[in-house]
Amino acid sequence: MPLDRFFARSRTSLGMARTALEHVAEANEPCDMVDTAGRRCIAHPLSAYDGQVNGAWLWLGHKDEPEPATPHDPAGAWYFNLTNFEVGGSDELLDLYRQPNDQRRTKRAMGEAFTRLTAGPDASEALAKIVQSRPGSEHQAVWTVVCDDGDRRAAHFSCRAVLHSTEDGPQIIMHGITHDIGPADDVPQAPHLAVLERRVLDAAAQPGTHRAIVDVRTGHIIQWIDAPPSSIDWAVPGIDIFHPDDAAVVHHLNRLGENAVTASLRLRCTDVTWISVIVTSQPMLLNNSTTAALWTIDVNSSLNG
Repeated sequence: MPLDRFFARSRTSLGMARTALEHVAEANEPCDMVDTAGRRCIAHPLSAYDGQVNGAWLWLGHKDEPEPATPHDPAGAWYFNLTNFEVGGSDELLDLYRQPNDQRRTKRAMGEAFTRLTAGPDASEALAKIVQSRPGSEHQAVWTVVCDDGDRRAAHFSCRAVLHSTEDGPQIIMHGITHDIGPADDVPQAPHLAVLERRVLDAAAQPGTHRAIVDVRTGHIIQWIDAPPSSIDWAVPGIDIFHPDDAAVVHHLNRLGENAVTASLRLRCTDVTWISVIVTSQPMLLNNSTTAALWTIDVNSSLNG
């Protein structure tokens, strides 16, 4: 909701809110201000590991009013780099996930970001926006987060893609916030059952195979449908999982037609060797204009390379 609509009855509050948010966004530090009439505005930034401020907690009241005594719901910032498929969160986001401190990393591969999420019926739309990588695109939804301790939480997330100029050239980065809004079983919008398309994918699962949704431009994994193979080193951000000499094979797999394509592909192993596996690629329509590749990796056919 636009701020000017939220504060439609108080232009003074709107002005204080904008001033506080501008300070938070520029300085990445809290703001606590009081005007001449005794109105008080407090803002606390929500920023990810990349240092960008994605949003803020905002409180307005009278200077003599006590600040809210109850801590606010957990919320954390995150980013998806849609150019190099690197993602990162914030300490607050990992607190929301209840991830142990010794397992936290500032950067991850994009495929790992979806391992805790139960997507709603908008999942294809969200993935399409990742594939399209258009600056200015936005998405909001309520999905279910499965915390590391097994608790299921309903989480509202909101994000926007922004074009950044960097030393490595222009990059499109999706900046977002995830907000814990309660137990998943108590929130009607939180998905409890997989949508039809996901049920079809689940029914097609085969022992020894691992399926992933892949970006056709780069060969980067967007999301694992099944549990990823434990022998493949797929979670390193910014590094291709396929052998550099197999770029032409990846291009062949992702030249999507009506029929599935099968090829032998070398993938990076966790022990720094390469393993040759059989990959079958077929088109996966995310919306009417966006297609990804659905890879099925057959580890039973592997030969160490």
